[in-house]
Amino acid sequence: MTAVGDPLSRALTEAVGGRRQRLFDLLARGSGLPGIRLHDDLAEAFAQACRSMGAHADALALAMTRLSVDEAPGATALEFLPVCGIYALGARAAADPAVRGAFVGELHARADDLRFRVRDAVVEALARVGGAAGDTLVSEAASWMDGYFHAAAVLRALGHDTWLGTLHDAAAVVARLDEAFLLARDAPRSAARWPGHKALMETLTQIPALVAARFGVPVFDLLVRWAPTQDPALRESVGAVLRSRKLAARFGPELARLDAALKASLPAPRNPDHDHGPSRDRSKNRRRARR
Repeated sequence: MTAVGDPLSRALTEAVGGRRQRLFDLLARGSGLPGIRLHDDLAEAFAQACRSMGAHADALALAMTRLSVDEAPGATALEFLPVCGIYALGARAAADPAVRGAFVGELHARADDLRFRVRDAVVEALARVGGAAGDTLVSEAASWMDGYFHAAAVLRALGHDTWLGTLHDAAAVVARLDEAFLLARDAPRSAARWPGHKALMETLTQIPALVAARFGVPVFDLLVRWAPTQDPALRESVGAVLRSRKLAARFGPELARLDAALKASLPAPRNPDHDHGPSRDRSKNRRRARR
């Protein structure tokens, strides 16, 4: 809890009372934006100050969270305001089960925000709530798994020690992973150009190894089941687990099983006896180029 004489505490008290400009100016000045990275410590201090005020600060945190891209443009100091609001919602939802459902719903609404720092804040907040809610939130997160950014947010949050270390229900975690793979598999070809799809594929390359380190065999069973896929991007996601040094020391036989499944599903090599070299070039453009 911030001290009464602390500038953040005074500005927050004013903002809860309806005079928000001093708080917004203080946060914007201390944001570190525009810059390489924002000041997480200040966002965390704001979140904890809101948590200590309980429901009195909820309206303010919600208003900040809902600031649009026009009101708080990305890559500007104002982007820090919705980030702080999201951090505050995460802290409140973790501390108070009575507001958890509503505030997790707010996080869902921001998971596909145009501003990547806002999306990153959703992951941090979701992991914090997960640290308090544990397996219950894993099951509830099934409703997130129908959107690329949303599914990526769930998996990234699951990869946080804050949440992952509290979990015991391997089946629910494996189900969320499986749903993410299904979402990626069933995506139209045009989705490869979409930022959300790219975020999901990147996440599927990173998170399974972290989850496998926590739950072991059930996760490897899932990956072995996905190994026969002929989608190159999905095969890369499955195979990325083999490069984990942490897993090599503990799950050598499981890694060998996964490696064998991937190799067994490779397309058969082309028969060299049937390879007669390149076909005749019938391109008019190439014939013109040779003249």
